[in-house]
Amino acid sequence: MGPVMTAMLLIIAAMVLAFLEILTPSFGLLAISAIGSLAAAIWVAFSHAPWLGWTVLVSSTVLAPAYMTLLVRFLPHTPIGKRMFLAKAPDGTGQGTPDAEIFDKMIGRTGVAATLLRPGGMVLIGGDRLPARAETGMIEKDTPVKVVGADSMNVIVRKADTDA
Repeated sequence: MGPVMTAMLLIIAAMVLAFLEILTPSFGLLAISAIGSLAAAIWVAFSHAPWLGWTVLVSSTVLAPAYMTLLVRFLPHTPIGKRMFLAKAPDGTGQGTPDAEIFDKMIGRTGVAATLLRPGGMVLIGGDRLPARAETGMIEKDTPVKVVGADSMNVIVRKADTDA
C-alpha cells in the first residue's frame, strides 16, 4: 500500500472517528484520535511529496470544519439521528401545569385555601384545585380567598374579607 492510499485511509478514519465522537460520549477521546489521524495523514502526504502534503493540509483545513458542521446540522434529521437525539420540547406549558389562560380566567373569582399558603399552596376555586401564591403574608387553610392576579404557574390570592 502506497503513501497516497495510506493518507486517504487515515483521512477516512478521521471522518469515521469524528462521526462516532458525535454519537457516543467519549469525553473527547475520539475527537483527539480523529485529529491525530488527520495529522498522520498530513505527515504521510508530506513525506511522499510536498505538493501532496500541502494539498492534504489545505483541503483538510477547509473541509474538516465543513464536515463537522454538516454532521451537527443534518445528523439529527436522519433516521439514526432521530432515535439518538432528544426531540425538541413542545411549545407552551408543561403537562403538569394548567394553561396560563385558565389562571387568567380565575381573576376576580373567590374560593377557599385548600392548604396553608406560606405564601405558596393550593386553593379550591369553583371545584378546581389550583396552585396559588398569597399576595402578602400567610393565609390559613379553609380561609376564603379572592383571586387578584395570575402568572404562568400560580393564581395570586388574598383573603376575601380584606379585599377593599
